[in-house]
Amino acid sequence: MKRLITSVIALLLCCNTSWAQSGVAGRITVTAARIGANLLLTAEIPAAAVAGSASAANSRLQTLAIALRDVSSVFALPEDAGCKLNEGEVIRHFSDSGSGPGISAGWEFICADAAAIDAIGITLFSEIPVESMDGFAFPDGQQVIFAINPALKL
Repeated sequence: MKRLITSVIALLLCCNTSWAQSGVAGRITVTAARIGANLLLTAEIPAAAVAGSASAANSRLQTLAIALRDVSSVFALPEDAGCKLNEGEVIRHFSDSGSGPGISAGWEFICADAAAIDAIGITLFSEIPVESMDGFAFPDGQQVIFAINPALKL
């Protein structure tokens, strides 16, 4: 099962990269997938989304990478689903990494009732002042998530 989950997280991170490349540069992308009792969440944050200059982005990405270790700074899950964080990883990319500077993060939750999750609150808007983000609910498709209604529907 752990191999399946690792594979799905890798797939979601790859999909985020390819989907983000087809959209507007500098867009933040969040992705969610439910697999049985597991809930997998990812966030892709390019440097252009957090600051206008390279030096400001570098400082902001460092601070943000530390903040993202607490998943509640990114997502709010329904309490009745009974989700507990199983694993999480935050990776800081630098401009020489091939994908450009930014952050890739992923979290795996094990939920007592994953079917109770019909939407995930996006609290990342409090960390990054943007008006919207791209969202993908696997396998249902793409959404635009707005700060005035910060939820990714599953």
